[in-house]
Amino acid sequence: MAQVLEGIKVVDLSRFIAGPYCSMLLGDMGADVIKIEKPHGDEQRHLEPTLGDLSTYFMIGNRNKRSLTLNMKDPEGKKILRQILSEADVVVENFRPGVMERLGFGYEQLREINPRIIMTSISGFGQEGPLALRPAFDSVAQATGGLMAVTGDGRPTLAGTWVGDYSAGLYAAFGTMLALFNRERTGEGQHVDIALLDSIVSWQRTAVPDFLLFGKKPSRNGSRNAYHCPIGSFQSSDGYLFITAATDAQYAGVCKAAGHPEWLEDERLNCEPARMANTALVDSLVEEWTKTVTTKEAIDALVAADVPCAPINDIEQVLANEQVQYRENVVWIKNNEGKDLPLPGITVKLSETPGTVRLAPPSVGEYNQEYYGKLGYSEEEIQAMYDKGII
Repeated sequence: MAQVLEGIKVVDLSRFIAGPYCSMLLGDMGADVIKIEKPHGDEQRHLEPTLGDLSTYFMIGNRNKRSLTLNMKDPEGKKILRQILSEADVVVENFRPGVMERLGFGYEQLREINPRIIMTSISGFGQEGPLALRPAFDSVAQATGGLMAVTGDGRPTLAGTWVGDYSAGLYAAFGTMLALFNRERTGEGQHVDIALLDSIVSWQRTAVPDFLLFGKKPSRNGSRNAYHCPIGSFQSSDGYLFITAATDAQYAGVCKAAGHPEWLEDERLNCEPARMANTALVDSLVEEWTKTVTTKEAIDALVAADVPCAPINDIEQVLANEQVQYRENVVWIKNNEGKDLPLPGITVKLSETPGTVRLAPPSVGEYNQEYYGKLGYSEEEIQAMYDKGII
């Protein structure tokens, strides 16, 4: 079955999280992704924890790719990279702004050898602007973009995963797809500029108008909601669950599930404004009930009353969840050493052109012989490039 991006050639020059995630998403949908690494491999390969010499950090972002090693600073390496890029549809990079230009591979320079190429650049603050040249990781974007200021209930806190990196990777894949679609109309490529900062700020949806229109700053409320109650995590007799009662009807469902219809008659609790004025009371009453039952018993009662809720699962419970398993959110694949690797599944489910996990994360330079041979280099020439540190 043909895939959406079958026939699209992507050259991945990126490292760490956002860039590899972008190119991996393209590879999942059929693109031929060539990952260019330093002669001794991407530094991310060596980050703990590792399975043998394979880091899980590298593992999760580099499936469906073919690894080539190449010294981009060497004159012969530059010549080879120009040859590769002259035939590419997309190049993904996440160097600091200006690095690609200094190497001779900026967008305007690439257009001269390949007018159809799409260059997707991911950086902390974007390609231009007063902060563009600052070093940045996900944590810096979360702090600068305001996400840490609204996360947790004490000190400003990082989100539990790389929100800036992954959202930037998603936006980068989306932008690349748009550029490919536009190229079908115009025949020309373009430069896709993605910033981790922009990605974080874009998620601050209600915070922007709330502040600009009403001067209201969001606070760190932990799991509580600034507008609705009860919303939050509640302890059960054997764990925790999350309850979201965002309407009066859902609150009535909580009352029914808890066996306390009298809460609906209490003037302190019977409407949203009253509950918001008495959030501590509401939460304590709900938790008095949830502590008397198991998480499953609470969930069953709430679901029967049509109240949105869920157990708060750790990773072991997530992986055992029947819906997670049904949706194939984890897939296993063997690498070239015969090791079975668990990888995230394909998130976007397409009915006619589904994505696939075809290739395990590659070993360093796994495709050097095959790929450079197709470029016209003999085995002797390839070995000479190894000896000179070109590949």
